[in-house]
Amino acid sequence: MNSQKQNISPLIKAIIIGCCLFFLNPIKSNAQFDEYERKAAMINTFAKFVNWPSQAFKENNKLVLGILGDDPFGEVIDNMFRNRYVNGRAWEIRRGQSIKDLKGSHIVFMTQGYSNDEVKSLLGEIYEKNNSFVLTIGDNIPNFCKNGGIINLTPNGLYTLNIVSANKAQLTIDVKLLNLASDIIPYDPD
Repeated sequence: MNSQKQNISPLIKAIIIGCCLFFLNPIKSNAQFDEYERKAAMINTFAKFVNWPSQAFKENNKLVLGILGDDPFGEVIDNMFRNRYVNGRAWEIRRGQSIKDLKGSHIVFMTQGYSNDEVKSLLGEIYEKNNSFVLTIGDNIPNFCKNGGIINLTPNGLYTLNIVSANKAQLTIDVKLLNLASDIIPYDPD
C-alpha cells in the first residue's frame, strides 16, 4: 500500500498548534486574556515569517518587541515568550507610552485608543527614529494599514497587511504570511 506524505507549511503548523493549545487549555476562562494570548501567539508567528536586514541587529542580538500604550497583555506575553527564540534570537519585551521608550525595537505593537492623526504621527516617528527595519502591528486600529502600519490584527483572529509599508521598512514578508492575510493593502499611504 502506497502512503502519501502531506507537506504542511511551518506557518500552518504553528497556527494549528496555537489553536490546539488555545482551545485545549481548560484553566483559562477570561475572554480578554484568551484574546491577548492568541494575539501574542500571532506576533510570535509573524516574527518567524518576516526577515529583517542584518543591519537591524547590530546593537542587540535579541528580537525586541515594544508595546506602545497601555499593555493589554500583562504577564501573558512575558510568560509565552520566555525561553522562545526566533531565528536564533531570544525575545526582549519593552513597554512604553512614547516612541522614545521603545527605541531599538524590531516590532512595535500599537495598542487601541489612538486617533487617526495620532496613528499617522506615531508611525512617522517610528520609522524616522528607528531608521526603518520596524514591523508595526496594530491592535484592531481603524485605518492602521492605510496610514502606513504593516499588520493590523482584527478581533476575529485575522489580519490586514500593507506590503508597501513592509518594503519601505526594508522587511521581507514570507509569501505564506501574505497568503493568510484577510486583506493586503498594495499601495503607498503617502
